[in-house]
Amino acid sequence: MKYREEKDLTNVYKEDYVKGLELIVEKLQKKSEVIRSEYSKNIFIQQEEYRNELKKMLGWPLVNYCADKVAEVKSELLSVEDGYEIYRMRFEILDGLNMTGLFFKQNGEDKKPLVIVQHGGYGTPERISGIYGDTVNYNDMLQRVRANGVHVFAPQLLLWSKDQYDVDFDRRDIDNRLKRVGSSITAIEIFGITRILDYFEREKYVSSFGMVGLSYGGFYTLYTTAIDTRIKSAISCSYFNKRDVIGWSDWTWFKSAEKFDDAEVACLVYPRKLHIEIGDNDELFDYKYGVESFEKLKEMCEKVGTEWVSFKVFNGVHEFFKDDTPIQKLVNDIKK
Repeated sequence: MKYREEKDLTNVYKEDYVKGLELIVEKLQKKSEVIRSEYSKNIFIQQEEYRNELKKMLGWPLVNYCADKVAEVKSELLSVEDGYEIYRMRFEILDGLNMTGLFFKQNGEDKKPLVIVQHGGYGTPERISGIYGDTVNYNDMLQRVRANGVHVFAPQLLLWSKDQYDVDFDRRDIDNRLKRVGSSITAIEIFGITRILDYFEREKYVSSFGMVGLSYGGFYTLYTTAIDTRIKSAISCSYFNKRDVIGWSDWTWFKSAEKFDDAEVACLVYPRKLHIEIGDNDELFDYKYGVESFEKLKEMCEKVGTEWVSFKVFNGVHEFFKDDTPIQKLVNDIKK
């Protein structure tokens, strides 16, 4: 072939193709928003039906699976501290699949609430608890929760930094392969957290449950609380937004835009307590879309009110807020 041309000559056609795809996405998103508004109109009066639909959307093992026994647990005492003990615990949440975490057990014989404190991306239980020293953008959230006289369990999810640990993985590849067989990484990890709650629910030193999380941890907090009604109060920090804007693949399921956005998922927490926090200088997620999503939530709550949910834009970046007031509210919620 004799014909030749400069590479950038076709840029105009490629740009036109991208613009066309963006136009189609925008049209489908607007259509899906209308469908979702109609779909969710009975979400407060038929909560279990919607909760089951959410589970079905996320996939196995939240559906089509029934655990016939409490997870087998291995526990190792790591340290005896002033007023509490630290254990590393490993739960067999599914055959051959173990979820580990750190348990901070308060001293004393009386029952106390237990709070799941969930790390975010590149995080670990050790990082957020201060075992390595600086807790970076977590701002000592685990110890701040624990200081309120509650037990704390911090699970390890498939989110650690591959630069800091010599254990390689591809979260989105695993998620994609799970979705091909009717599951998702979200379904498995939420199921794992519920299995951990199953264990602690039987322990005589636990009275009730709460959950707190940052970023990915905020995502898991919102969804796990929507699904598991044993969690009486939750704090979702630096996550709540609009999924049409933040289209991460592991936060996306087939036709999810027609059923559940963050506002709809939050509705499944009602009448339990939900505290939503977003930084006004968050460099990952623009807080303005979180505000828009909460306005949608308030519209949906016209008949039930919004006393059960709080929303705050704090002065900060992509981090756990530094004001202890929401933590104290959560502890009061779960101690009642």
